[in-house]
Amino acid sequence: MKKIILILVIAMSSTAFSQAEPLEGPLVHTVLFWLNEPDNASDRADFEKAIKELMATNPQAIKSHLGRPASTEQRDVVDNSYTYLYMMTFANAEDEAAYQIDPTHLKFAESANHLWKKVVVYDSSAID
Repeated sequence: MKKIILILVIAMSSTAFSQAEPLEGPLVHTVLFWLNEPDNASDRADFEKAIKELMATNPQAIKSHLGRPASTEQRDVVDNSYTYLYMMTFANAEDEAAYQIDPTHLKFAESANHLWKKVVVYDSSAID
């Protein structure tokens, strides 16, 4: 009996850890930035200050994430050439459209656009 209980506990705990939590919001807005001078500490600090202000004040985003390329295995399919990745989720396409013209977003773009040479955006909708 103890053996069966142990097997059940192990089986249930392994499935609990293997299921990832889905992102909140059916629309994910992913933005990759390539800074003009990615090794310039002052430029990185200015960019991070500007985007963190956007993250703290923008009303449309449900969740957001700011990151740099991870130190993962280098493979042909991995692109870690960008300087920063900013990802946020929105409840719907209307909220994402409102974000595009929101003063917090416009202020960020105006104050920091001189720091980057390239921006790529990927928008995706959740599959039900």
